[in-house]
Amino acid sequence: MTRTTKKPRSSKRNQAPRPYHKGNVAKDLLAAARKLLDSEGLESLTVRRLCREVGVTPANFYNHYPSIEHLLGHMAATAHESIRVLIARHAKTDGSLEEKIVAATVEVVEFGVKHRDLYRVMFRQLGNMEGHERHELAREQTMADLVRLIYGDDRYRPDDIAWSHKHCHKAYAAMTYTYGLARIISMGGIQFPSGTAAERKQYVRELVWVFVRGLAAPEPVSP
Repeated sequence: MTRTTKKPRSSKRNQAPRPYHKGNVAKDLLAAARKLLDSEGLESLTVRRLCREVGVTPANFYNHYPSIEHLLGHMAATAHESIRVLIARHAKTDGSLEEKIVAATVEVVEFGVKHRDLYRVMFRQLGNMEGHERHELAREQTMADLVRLIYGDDRYRPDDIAWSHKHCHKAYAAMTYTYGLARIISMGGIQFPSGTAAERKQYVRELVWVFVRGLAAPEPVSP
């Protein structure tokens, strides 16, 4: 009697990575990294884990990014560019400068809540991205857009920070207030009884109105 030998079942773990067309790997690695960063935090981002998620080898990763930190720099740059888009959008709307700042701040806070660790990466609180040119450029351009929104001109000088500090006080104040508020709320530093996004957004609006009107103004009245 001839014994039939069964072929062992293949598993996803033992399968070779699926092939990719040239040019897809970098984009897929970024998408997987952002998903992991939002769902599991920075600690989940390793070359091995990302390659397993995407279905490529570590060699494929290093063909596109020299390190995890470099990939984080690209993610942070993209995030800053998203902030630039919303600043530009609000700059074109009708209404006062104060109304534009309030509306933009609400969106930045919501971004921080949805992408807590990515938000921290944007400001170098996680990961070492020193010398990442795209990230540095995106940060400078975002600040320049904020200055333009507030002052109506292009006075920001990224190559002369001392001058910019002296002549762009309002923009720096708005930046630190907005990003600081987003950071505090994203980390649960301010509690909301209902826990709804609507309540959070309304409270942020009220807080920002206090900022733009000054502490001497009357308390905002909730609807």
